[in-house]
Amino acid sequence: MLDIKQRLQEVRGLTLFNPMDKSALKVQSINSHSYLDINNETYKVTGVSRYLDVKWNNFKKRNNDYWVTELQLVHLVSGKSTFIEWEYDDELEIGETLAEVKLRDIQFDGKPLTRAALEYIADEEMGSVTCQGKTYHYVEDDTWAALYYRSNDATPLPVRMYEFASDDDQFLTVEAWEEDDDKPSREAFISRSVKETSVVVLQLGQKH
Repeated sequence: MLDIKQRLQEVRGLTLFNPMDKSALKVQSINSHSYLDINNETYKVTGVSRYLDVKWNNFKKRNNDYWVTELQLVHLVSGKSTFIEWEYDDELEIGETLAEVKLRDIQFDGKPLTRAALEYIADEEMGSVTCQGKTYHYVEDDTWAALYYRSNDATPLPVRMYEFASDDDQFLTVEAWEEDDDKPSREAFISRSVKETSVVVLQLGQKH
């Protein structure tokens, strides 16, 4: 979380009377240091990472590249950090992180979820877990493997994404990393879909 001094510094980077036509700014154009509104809350983009969809068993690349872009954001008022992800598959899909959770806070068969339990659920192609009092059901078709690029020139890290969904359209993603070195600290997160019209790009980051 940013302190007040840091938040003020981030706010000063936003040009209130930006002459650029905001209707021409698309989510796909967002880069680091961009500013955007999500449901009338203003954020600055502090980092951009990408996930390349790969084969589940061996992390080999597919014939056609399919990318998911992750934007790390900081709220200009509260200073709290969060994420959104976007991907384009026939249409633009955007997901907003609601909360990060630890693996130990997810229950499967009355016990904290483990890596072995995740693999069992994937093998069975079914299963339910609970988190924060809500039940999430395993979604085989949405579960995938990726190479994670923290930046364009970074060495990619292999990860498997186990996807679960609740009856009220929230999603639980559990990240199982193959390597411990330099991996993100996030173990799992709860998210929801966001309409494209709810995201307004205010200003793109300046390229240096």
